[in-house]
Amino acid sequence: MIGFETIGNATLTVIDDKPVLTTDPWINGKPYFGSWTHQYEIPEKQLKNILSCKYVWLSHGHPDHIDPDSLELFKDKTFIVADHFGDRIYEELTKSYNTIKLKSNSWFNISKNIRIKSFADWNQDSALLVEVNKDNIIFNLNDGSALGWSKTIKNIIKNYKNKFLLKLINWGDADMINFYNHHNEFILPLAADKKPCGESYSYYMKKWNCNFSIPFSAFHKYNRTDSIKMNDFCTPLDDHYKNFDNKIGELLPAFITWDTLKNDYLKIEPKKNDNKIIDPKLFGDNWDDNLNNEDRELIKIYFEKFYQIKRKFGFIVFKVGSSKYKIKFSEKKEGIEFSVPRNSLMNSIKYNIFDDLLIGNFMKVKLLNIPSLYPDFTPYVTKYGDNGFARSKEDLENYFNYYKLNSANYWIDFLKLKSEQIIRNKIEKYKPLYYFARNLKRKIT
Repeated sequence: MIGFETIGNATLTVIDDKPVLTTDPWINGKPYFGSWTHQYEIPEKQLKNILSCKYVWLSHGHPDHIDPDSLELFKDKTFIVADHFGDRIYEELTKSYNTIKLKSNSWFNISKNIRIKSFADWNQDSALLVEVNKDNIIFNLNDGSALGWSKTIKNIIKNYKNKFLLKLINWGDADMINFYNHHNEFILPLAADKKPCGESYSYYMKKWNCNFSIPFSAFHKYNRTDSIKMNDFCTPLDDHYKNFDNKIGELLPAFITWDTLKNDYLKIEPKKNDNKIIDPKLFGDNWDDNLNNEDRELIKIYFEKFYQIKRKFGFIVFKVGSSKYKIKFSEKKEGIEFSVPRNSLMNSIKYNIFDDLLIGNFMKVKLLNIPSLYPDFTPYVTKYGDNGFARSKEDLENYFNYYKLNSANYWIDFLKLKSEQIIRNKIEKYKPLYYFARNLKRKIT
């Protein structure tokens, strides 16, 4: 059989008589400090195929995509990563594993009938094109947007008969949504509106020239007692298909085996995962623990490295245990208060994985005179800083210069993204207007 399988959270396994390539195999771990687990189990057959692959492609650093607890299962395999500024993932993997760094937009042969192209973008994400048996192309966009490569990728995809889009589409909980206002009132996220996902599939299939799509990278649920309420915003599988326009193409089942020779698929029926909810203390998090003086100093050193944070925010407050610790940068009134258990906070600082705290959604984030963490906090700390090692003004200039030189469509995507940010920042407080503007944009682009 020549084809592929989709299973788990964001795992694509490509088969050329035998399994040859798998992507982002999250198997054993409990990512985001134990806050996430799988919605569905991985069946034995599919797991065997995953573990039999010669190559493992890793898209980005989130632990539901690079699962540290699963890496040893692939110690005799070859990892493939994109050519990012800073090379954090590549450098860490090469200490223990055989690892290849692919230059963006260059074909790499996996087997007789399979070849791939990887694309690195400036958000430290990467996308993958997989050509299967010449007539089939899989566009694995996972959690990213292929920034800097949109025109190039579209022009490649349009030349194939079967064009599959694999992209994170859901109500929107796979990000930080545990926000509070200055009155300490929970801010309902856009995910609370539970808008039908089918419209988004139709839009993105049209955008990327695809005639098939498969729900992907959207099958987690919350697993800690202090994050379980976020399960209210996880998208049920059936809701992915609501309001889909089948004139665009076909929205396939989430878990399938596609046979290119038969030009058809078999549906995989994984069992639902019935894991019990876990006390955060089992992951080392006691909400009563306080910071010590050494902790405070490490937190201060960590955040004072970020040029953009000191430029845009007046202060950051950490509410840990029974006390508060404030880092003051200036007299600006814009600030953030994080309520978080000590253990996960200090591990995020120690290992430069602050995004894991945000996406875990057990940490509470109070927005003080700011509408959002985006665009001035999240990407600068978690993407450009933690993952790209670009924190100072000079580092950031070098960082973006790298992607300008190593992206075919940098300015097209950069200017488009900036215009969308301006509009979103002005109207995101007004959800009906936001959705109207979003739907209007999709109709005219």
